[in-house]
Amino acid sequence: MRRGDIGDGSVRRTGFEQGGFVRDPATWASYGLVGYFAFMETVLGPIMPFLRAELGLGYAAASLHFSAFALGAVLLGLFGDRIVGRWGRHAGLWGGAAGMAVGALLLISSPGVAGTVPAAFAMGVCGALLLVTSEALLSDRHGEWGAVALSESNVTASACAIAAPLLVGAFAAAGLGWRFALVAPVAVLVLLAALSYSQPMGGSSRAEADARTRARHLPPLYWVFWVLVSLGVASEWCVGYWGADFLAGETGLTRPGAATALTVFFAAMLAGRLASSRLARTLPPTILLAATLCVALVGFLLFWLSEGALLAMIGLFVTGLGIGSVYPLGVSAAIASAPDNTDTAAARLAVGGGGAVLVAPFVLGAVADRAGIGTAFGIVVPMLLAAVSLALIAGTRERKAS
Repeated sequence: MRRGDIGDGSVRRTGFEQGGFVRDPATWASYGLVGYFAFMETVLGPIMPFLRAELGLGYAAASLHFSAFALGAVLLGLFGDRIVGRWGRHAGLWGGAAGMAVGALLLISSPGVAGTVPAAFAMGVCGALLLVTSEALLSDRHGEWGAVALSESNVTASACAIAAPLLVGAFAAAGLGWRFALVAPVAVLVLLAALSYSQPMGGSSRAEADARTRARHLPPLYWVFWVLVSLGVASEWCVGYWGADFLAGETGLTRPGAATALTVFFAAMLAGRLASSRLARTLPPTILLAATLCVALVGFLLFWLSEGALLAMIGLFVTGLGIGSVYPLGVSAAIASAPDNTDTAAARLAVGGGGAVLVAPFVLGAVADRAGIGTAFGIVVPMLLAAVSLALIAGTRERKAS
């Protein structure tokens, strides 16, 4: 496939073209939907204090919402490719987005956990359908520029994720209540659909889908990237979920100060994804993966081992700068290793990513209960070391194959 060719065979020149990479209308629509997904995923954290206060929930009961969302993503990863194969990518993208909206509306209207937890589960299932469909679509549509497209979509995701807590706080401060932070993205989705719903998303014909169903085998190199992505996601969310507690317990920051300081991590992730989207135009994903993982490892060691808040903050920034690129680059490389089975490849990645979010932060928290948050954070080091090793192994295998 030539640079700039689109997976459905119809290159649209109506988008912005730079260096052979074409952002056509379907690509822009995918970026917008991925940003919508990221906002909906992230907003569960900022609204949780309000939800806990209204429903009288403890931490364990509140954490069921995060677990339900992650479990939904894992389950979707097991059969999402069958849904896309049967109904097509257009239905996968917009159906997933609509399902997230329905889940969000159920969440804000439910009077108890009997409604809010299933709502979070529905958001996880439908959101994962949207995400894996967008990953397969962008990878197919842009060929060897897939790493650029996926990195740019994750830049959008990071920006929208940062906006989520800001919007919750703004609506709450204005007296409108936290629920408006979930109504607003639904309204944006309606506007996006009005502008882009008619755009063809390409994808498999029914005959091609049936052929892929008969041949779901994914190559060994794919599974190397699958484990690498899972380890990267696990490391990212260990810091994302527990980083504020670590800063408060180990560096002397107050809890409000530590929570605010964690913004540095997410901002650095955005910067890292912006940088990787540019570097992916000239460097192979495996080289970038190894480099960014090394940056993340160095930054995490500084963050984990520093006793003062300033050095820990610098380490947190460097960690985010490196870890932010791992997911988009890893997904791109994994899907590229299975070019004839992109829908299945993208769906199985949701199993690894969702499972990592479901398990890793819980394990870290369980260890912290017994040994302290400082000691518990040590589990991230072997995960990053293993991910670096896998990136080097994958690069070696790719060079031998070529």
